[in-house]
Amino acid sequence: MTVHAKIAVVVLNYNSATYTLRCLKSLQQCTADRAAVAVILVDNHSVAADRQLLESLPRNTATCVWSERNLGFAGGMMLGAHALAADYYLFLNNDCEFLNDVLALLAGFMDTHPQVALCGARMFDAKGKPRSSFGYFPSLPLALFGSSVLRLFHPRRYPSRRKTYRQPVEVSVVTGAAMFVRATVLQALGGLDTGYFLYCEEEDFAWRIRQAGWQAYHVPEAQIRHAGGASSKARGLPTALQREYYISLFRYLRKHHGLAYAFVFRVLVAAKLLRRVLLGRVPFRLLQFVLRGAPMSESLRYRQELQASAADQLQSDNAD
Repeated sequence: MTVHAKIAVVVLNYNSATYTLRCLKSLQQCTADRAAVAVILVDNHSVAADRQLLESLPRNTATCVWSERNLGFAGGMMLGAHALAADYYLFLNNDCEFLNDVLALLAGFMDTHPQVALCGARMFDAKGKPRSSFGYFPSLPLALFGSSVLRLFHPRRYPSRRKTYRQPVEVSVVTGAAMFVRATVLQALGGLDTGYFLYCEEEDFAWRIRQAGWQAYHVPEAQIRHAGGASSKARGLPTALQREYYISLFRYLRKHHGLAYAFVFRVLVAAKLLRRVLLGRVPFRLLQFVLRGAPMSESLRYRQELQASAADQLQSDNAD
């Protein structure tokens, strides 16, 4: 990485180029000091038609990185981060649009708060209604009692996600849709954990920065519209994505809290799912999947790798 920028924005695309083009347009329109910003667009092995749309972008819009495999969220973002050195990285979902000069506001906040390693903007949905901009660390107390009860005992640890904040507030987890990260901390912690394919990457990273003595903040002055789930809708695999969430959740719990803690949490999740199965809200096979421990071998990551390997083998056989 010979080129250095103050801010590198990494945008991830997967079969949703229309969203990506809108995202990049809003970034250009809302960023005053564009000379301080470099954009890296990572395509996570989209279909040919989607890639063609991205290839039509003017060269000065973004540096394009084409992955030969779908690396998932963390893998794709880190592929982009490795392409360019910067003081700060914004890991940005392609279904986000800037509503003001987000980069200047977040960088300005980080410049004046050296103890903060991670921050995020205020989020709105496609209709302009406020949506969740931060979260909490997954835990048994949270699963059992909910944030409203825990807030009575730990108000600073569980700030309300429904409240409209006027000033920056310390939070546990910044939504993965737009994570503004201090580069020195990202490097010191080894980057995002690419062992996660989808989900829980932001909780994992936020937990690690907290354990290392850094802070995360919600900065409401910066504002972003987040449509939500563009790539997921493109995949059209709701049950598969639910399975992927539990794979990542239990991995997070095993990694940071141990096997026994993760097992108890899994029993609790199974009990809740059983009720939803009886009400007809989720398929029984999802409950079975959780009871089997949500094995990582059934992750979308490995399923696509097996499919790609089979396709490569078929191509090789045909060539012979």
